[in-house]
Amino acid sequence: MVKKLFLLDGMALVYRAHFAFISRPILTSKGVNTSALYGFTQMLLDILKNQQPTHLGVAFDTAAPTQRHIEFADYKAHREEMPEELSAALPHVRRMTEALNIPVLICDGYEADDIIGTVVRRAETEGFQSYMVTPDKDFGQLVTPHTFIYKPSRSGEGVEVIGLPEIQSRWGVKRPEQVVDVLALMGDASDNIPGVPGIGEKTAIKLIAQYGTLDQLLARTGELKGRVKETLETNREQALLSKRLATIICDAPCPIEFDALKVRPPDEEELKGL
Repeated sequence: MVKKLFLLDGMALVYRAHFAFISRPILTSKGVNTSALYGFTQMLLDILKNQQPTHLGVAFDTAAPTQRHIEFADYKAHREEMPEELSAALPHVRRMTEALNIPVLICDGYEADDIIGTVVRRAETEGFQSYMVTPDKDFGQLVTPHTFIYKPSRSGEGVEVIGLPEIQSRWGVKRPEQVVDVLALMGDASDNIPGVPGIGEKTAIKLIAQYGTLDQLLARTGELKGRVKETLETNREQALLSKRLATIICDAPCPIEFDALKVRPPDEEELKGL
């Protein structure tokens, strides 16, 4: 039997669910906004029914600062404050996840991305097919022949499963880990990763296709000309910082056992109460 592991990027998916209904929110009879809870639960039930995972977990960030925040104070600093209705929904999302007997994975000092990265790398050594359930593009760096991005359906467009060929085509790279090098150059507005001023996605892809890695590119800027040469040499340290910020950690010290991730029947009484 194939061992199928699904790991959900909890906060990203809750945000996505909330804003999917932003123009027509789902409200209880008392006016409580349950859009995030509804959308997130529907997605979970769809995965359980149609994908039949053998192992499942939901990873969440914690309030503890990460090394990224320590090294770069403006990391994610531009994000708007979480809407009050979404903040109020989070405890119910946790309750729903626990009532479905799905483990919630947290690890102080590490983001959900790092927890997922750590678990899928371990899973590859133990014969799993792993699916990272997320809308975030930076997970492309983790894709392998046995690890995929599972992008949930939105606006009826259907689920998208992204493997190696799709990553190579989308990012113009030979190896998925080169996604980090491209992000280091172009930056990532969603996480406030600065990148290199004046270098956009097309130029970043072209440079990494030619030089292979950011380190190789920075070692050979003498071969370049004009504005690109000047901006790379001026912003060398910022490029290296951006790469560190964009790199998902795959050896976080999070005590997660695969037996604990086995899919189990839900807690019927808890679900009814909720």
